[in-house]
Amino acid sequence: MPKSTDVPHELRALNKVFSTNDYKWDYADSFRDWVDFLVEAFMPVRQTDRRPSECERLKQKHGSLDWFTDMTREWLLVQQQMIVGDGPGDWYDALGTFYEVIAPNSKKGVLGQFFTPPEVCDMMTIMTGFTPDLKGKGFSIQDPCSGSGRMLLAAHTSAPGNYQYAADLDRICAKMSAVNMCIHGCVGQAVCMNSLTPDDWFFGYNINPRLNRTGCPSIEPITKEQCRAWRLWQAEKAAWEEKKRVDPKAPAPVPPAAKSVQMGQLSLF
Repeated sequence: MPKSTDVPHELRALNKVFSTNDYKWDYADSFRDWVDFLVEAFMPVRQTDRRPSECERLKQKHGSLDWFTDMTREWLLVQQQMIVGDGPGDWYDALGTFYEVIAPNSKKGVLGQFFTPPEVCDMMTIMTGFTPDLKGKGFSIQDPCSGSGRMLLAAHTSAPGNYQYAADLDRICAKMSAVNMCIHGCVGQAVCMNSLTPDDWFFGYNINPRLNRTGCPSIEPITKEQCRAWRLWQAEKAAWEEKKRVDPKAPAPVPPAAKSVQMGQLSLF
């Protein structure tokens, strides 16, 4: 169990619940299983193409889902406590912060990332032009190395009403981005893929596709053919093949995400 002095005050109740499960499982296993539970908890329809479903698998592994529901309750209470408004900067990443707390204590290398501090995310959002005057403009905003989704949360609270797109090669991070975007009211996609080689696509989700109509947050699995970035990359490659017929020396296309990484990671596309 991480020492209380190493845990932010607002996360100590969550850490106490988390510790009731660490006698049996490594921190990384427990955290990964909880994130899997959260993703499926926000799915309006359980996935029937998997046997068993995530909840069934977790129940078999842990004996019950009580620990997961207790963790989720404490997590939601923290989110409610820490978000006091609905303007710029009014977001909180309990998942990412707790991930950073337990990462040094994990016996496995699965948890090995540290994310951009929230204050820096807010500052970078302003510096890259995501100010309130972009509210409701319908832009697509992407972060090709999303981590826990902090940059997109900052952009969303500053200029809501745009389409958020998160991508990360790390499976836990892609799922944290999906959950964070879901509960903060973002509309968009969160995918697990290599942004520098978009053909390396693993899984993805539509985030809150019906939020404006139903008011209900949701996470829905998608195929790569439904992924905006993957489709854009296929179109660019097809255009290059056509151009190459006329000009064999035509330079190969650069993945859109590679361009945005050079621009500072958060960009419009």
